[in-house]
Amino acid sequence: MSILLSLADKVDQLIVGGGIANTFLLAAGLPIGKSLAEPDQVAQARAVIEKMRARGADVPIPVDVVVGKAFAADTPAKVKDVKDVEADDYIFDIGPQTTAKLAAILKNAATIVWNGPLGVFEFESFAAGTQGVSLAIAESTGFSIAGGGDTLAAIAKFGITDKVDYISTGGGAFLEFLEGKVLPAVEVLESRA
Repeated sequence: MSILLSLADKVDQLIVGGGIANTFLLAAGLPIGKSLAEPDQVAQARAVIEKMRARGADVPIPVDVVVGKAFAADTPAKVKDVKDVEADDYIFDIGPQTTAKLAAILKNAATIVWNGPLGVFEFESFAAGTQGVSLAIAESTGFSIAGGGDTLAAIAKFGITDKVDYISTGGGAFLEFLEGKVLPAVEVLESRA
């Protein structure tokens, strides 16, 4: 979550997806059922939201989600308003309204940094959110940077490799670099320059 606090000082929009989005939903007082989240990070999520708002920026929270009752490719998928998530639901993707909202934001972005899918895109029933965001990034005229193993898998799955301006194979290191941390390999290269 420290990367998000760092980015909250620098970006106009901070789009969160997957388990991180669920933590932000908790921070907004919304139900997430049995979904993956980090309840111990709710205070930091609120701090990110407040930091962004103080600058006139935004963290768009999902308004609809796609849920299932079990983590399985064949579990029935159901689109729900985020307020209607039940105690035994797992949020596995963002819904079509949220996907459209995020795609509109990405269409107008000058620079896009993408790390991580928006849901369980490996299961076809829960791939639409990540696919919609992937295609929006591919169609954007902004400069796009993507990193991390799951992100690379989504890029390959949705066939947009040639539409992303820079792809990093690093995941955690990619985020640490964006946060401003010194990476050992970069430090060595800089000392040799």
